[in-house]
Amino acid sequence: MRVAIDLMIAEKEPGGMLYATRALLEGLARIDRANEYIIITTRPKEYKELASAPSVTIYPVKLRTWRGILIQHQLTLPDILKKIKPDVLHVPTFAAPIGWHGPLVMTVHDLEFLKEPHQSSLYTRLYWQYLLRESVRRAQGIISISEGTSEELRTLWSIDDERIHLIHNALRPSLSLDTVNNATRAKMHQQYGKQYILHVGRIIPRKNVETLIGAFELLAERLPDLHLVLVGGEGHDSAGVVHQARNSAYHERIHLAGWIPDEDMSALYASAEAVVVPSKHEGFGLPALEAMVCRTPVIANYEAASNEIAGDAVVRVDCEDASKLAEAIVEVVSDQNLRAKLIQRGAIQVEPFTCESTAQATRAVYEQVVSMSQATEKGARLRVKEMSPRAR
Repeated sequence: MRVAIDLMIAEKEPGGMLYATRALLEGLARIDRANEYIIITTRPKEYKELASAPSVTIYPVKLRTWRGILIQHQLTLPDILKKIKPDVLHVPTFAAPIGWHGPLVMTVHDLEFLKEPHQSSLYTRLYWQYLLRESVRRAQGIISISEGTSEELRTLWSIDDERIHLIHNALRPSLSLDTVNNATRAKMHQQYGKQYILHVGRIIPRKNVETLIGAFELLAERLPDLHLVLVGGEGHDSAGVVHQARNSAYHERIHLAGWIPDEDMSALYASAEAVVVPSKHEGFGLPALEAMVCRTPVIANYEAASNEIAGDAVVRVDCEDASKLAEAIVEVVSDQNLRAKLIQRGAIQVEPFTCESTAQATRAVYEQVVSMSQATEKGARLRVKEMSPRAR
């Protein structure tokens, strides 16, 4: 079985979808030597280690510019697939090319753009609404990363259960306390303050970063050593939040860190007093689990920390209310018994989210889709044979 895995659009900027996909790739390389996985990538140098696996082939794509990548993707990928001739195409983020008519597996992370359309640009809404929907309609296998997303697929797009496969995201194996020591912790504290709370994720409206900044401002005098670190790029309609951070009375203690190198993330998580996930909605909520791997307590909105993903290993609070969020932060930072309980529960909660388990479940979807396609082709050949004059 030859599986093409398309990363062209996902690699434009870092983010949870890309990290989860790379964890899947590493899992496939670990568990499977029989099949071939062809990674279609614009950043081939970042997969040098993975390319040493006998089951992995790197197919590099050169882009002159990232401008118009959504259109470039639609025009370029079909030609690439004609050369590769995969048995199945997996698009783990964004939409599949209209020009691909072979077996298709899609991963859908959430359909929030349908529920909160004002939080995306018109161009983005049109892309998701039409191209993604068309891709999902054509896909023989649809991977949903959570029960919430599965329910959205059923109710918002009327997708039948037979095509939906619930497979949770995997945690990137690079996150580990094995790489954290006194020197790496000291580096984080020197850069971001003696104590800091951490938010990881792109600054967009549904992430609710403005309320987190408001909560920090409420407790800044009460906890004078505490800083706020915002990791992630700026997205649609982020200008107001960036202005709020830069013009805060406590702006010297609010760090707009942008995207952080992968090798620094373990130390960044592990050195934080708490990770806060105040999002109004999350398809999965990867930063909460990443914090648990690094033994850091998590505070999260109800919508951002479902029982399915986070269990009882987080402090849930109404993150629409800055004062309630501020009190939760104070409690988690100062209550050592609570911290120990959250860390212990978190260590247990993350155990199932391995790249190997995600890879095994995903490989099963590939095999099912390829088998279905082969059966359909065989049936079509038989029908043609039966209709031919010689058969009659």
